[in-house]
Amino acid sequence: MRTVESVQSGWLAGRLRSYRERSWLGLIASSTLAGMAALGFFYCSLLMTSAPVSVSEMQTITRAIDLLDQRGFGREAFLLRNTVSFRGTDSWINAAASSENAYAATNFPFEIITVYPDFYNKAVDDTERAMVLLHEAQHLQGKNEREAYAYVWQNRTRIGWTQLSHGTTETYITVGDQTRENAPELFSCTSNYWNDCTLAAR
Repeated sequence: MRTVESVQSGWLAGRLRSYRERSWLGLIASSTLAGMAALGFFYCSLLMTSAPVSVSEMQTITRAIDLLDQRGFGREAFLLRNTVSFRGTDSWINAAASSENAYAATNFPFEIITVYPDFYNKAVDDTERAMVLLHEAQHLQGKNEREAYAYVWQNRTRIGWTQLSHGTTETYITVGDQTRENAPELFSCTSNYWNDCTLAAR
């Protein structure tokens, strides 16, 4: 037979387990909410310390996105159209670090792309601007610099951005050099022109 003491002990142990379970659930819930609030505050601070692009600048960006869509980069075009906040000046975090890319910079995972004057001035046409946005769209998906440069270089013909069409532009030369630096494995084919593995053999 169970004694009164054993019944009380069992009841107390059950209550204690229930309390601990509620405590852990409460801790997880409060930590999750605190994390979401911190991310929200951080995101808002990036927007508040930068300026949006102008209407005319957004029109230029939209043309480049449309070109990506037309050339078969539907996923990237969708991300750029529907998830990104385009900014025209640096946020506090971008200002604190020098930017390697003079055309644009992406704040992942906040889906913020800052577009710099070179995007409008040095890029000679919407094809080159589409190339820049294709690069940034890789960062939107969490890819690093090596992966982004490699992806664009391997797909430049699909965009219409080739040695024949743009090989003498400042942007093509600069991005080519940066791709060699970031993705040297693409330039290890000694039987190909310029050792470029994406080109046909000599």
